[in-house]
Amino acid sequence: MGLQAAMQSHLALHFCFIPMERISLASKKLPTANYKGTRDFYPEDMQFRNWMFSKMETVAESYGYGKYDSPLLESIDLYRAKTGEEIVQKQLYDFIDKGERHVAIRPEMTPSLARMVAARSRELPKPIRWYSIPNLWRYEAPGKGRLREHWQLNVDIFGVNTYRAEVEILQMACDILFAFGAPAESFAVKVSDRRVLNSFFSNTLQLAEDKAQPLAKLLDKRNKISSEEFEKELQGILPDCEKQKPVVMQYLDCSLETIVQIPGIDEKAIADLQFLFTELKSLGVEAQVDFDPSIIRGFDYYTGFIFEIFDTDPENRRSLYGGGRYDNLIGLFSNDQLSGIGFGLGDVTLENFLRTHGLVPEQLGKTHKVFMPLLAEENFAASMQLAKKLRERGVICETMLEGKPKLGKQFAIAEKKGYRYLAILGEDEIQKNTVTLKDLVSGEQSEYKQDEVAEIILGK
Repeated sequence: MGLQAAMQSHLALHFCFIPMERISLASKKLPTANYKGTRDFYPEDMQFRNWMFSKMETVAESYGYGKYDSPLLESIDLYRAKTGEEIVQKQLYDFIDKGERHVAIRPEMTPSLARMVAARSRELPKPIRWYSIPNLWRYEAPGKGRLREHWQLNVDIFGVNTYRAEVEILQMACDILFAFGAPAESFAVKVSDRRVLNSFFSNTLQLAEDKAQPLAKLLDKRNKISSEEFEKELQGILPDCEKQKPVVMQYLDCSLETIVQIPGIDEKAIADLQFLFTELKSLGVEAQVDFDPSIIRGFDYYTGFIFEIFDTDPENRRSLYGGGRYDNLIGLFSNDQLSGIGFGLGDVTLENFLRTHGLVPEQLGKTHKVFMPLLAEENFAASMQLAKKLRERGVICETMLEGKPKLGKQFAIAEKKGYRYLAILGEDEIQKNTVTLKDLVSGEQSEYKQDEVAEIILGK
């Protein structure tokens, strides 16, 4: 056999012996379903998301907060230090990277924020007012209002040690819902203080640390389980349940006026909360805010004031979002002392709230958008020229690139895509340098000069 023949034979053998795994993979179609606990965002979904995010951004920036962001990946040590044990042990997406570094996809934003502030704490003007809407991941069972991937508005202020920071944070947290048109009675704000809880555990109940954490988790889920389940779990936690259970129930039923009757409660924390309510009353925003000693918040770094906002609708009666004060989170990174306070509002719970209360506009995203059908192939150049003029004036304009679908079908496409206006450019309009504008919402139709139509659309 000659050299050329031998090479051809070798190549034939090489290409014939394709592994069966590769053949089966090539013939098998990949699933179209997204990863469990995540969402695909089609254009209409992005339109809603952008609208929701822009409302939150507008409110945050109206208070003078600046937007920031950080990497999706962080060292796992960042979360081991202060994030709750359940998140670190069970919910982190973590792995060893190619450089043998143990990293994690961020489950929350506050540790990254603290790292960034610590890096420049001495040069940043105080108070530091920042916000972000990061993408966050946690491995947990998906359910209503809870996914493995979500976006969350984070609002934080550093460098204010008085309860004036709490007043501002609470006011902004409410203003965000008001910006969407939420009625005052559609949500309720419950506040407490970690110092109240900690002093109740250590001074009043004299609980050991290994009992305090399980009790805190039980109190946090009290409204999500039956009274029978609550009492059963309580018996398994309290060392002297017969004596301690009535005190726990008294604590849970306390108001800001009656909690002083329980011995051992931190008096400074109570005084600070009373001052907070006095300030809120002077601003006229105390109506929706109430003291609730059962508010816990799961993160270990909270040291003082904590709050949660609840939906009051029976169909969606759940916590929407919350936050609190963390006195020295940047102490993990430097010797500087800097107190912070903030909150996080997830996009999943906010969307559920908005849809439950009918707060999503029917005409979302339709204003100032024009669809231009193509009546005839010879009109294509004129259509593109008019579309260019409209875009230069700030009008969103989509054009048909082919005239093959009948005009009625093109109109149906425009409606399905959510356009409000049709800009119809036929031979008569081209000759007169005009355009016929049809409002798909009202059904009105008028003819305008091409130079005027942008102002007509923008002014409507």
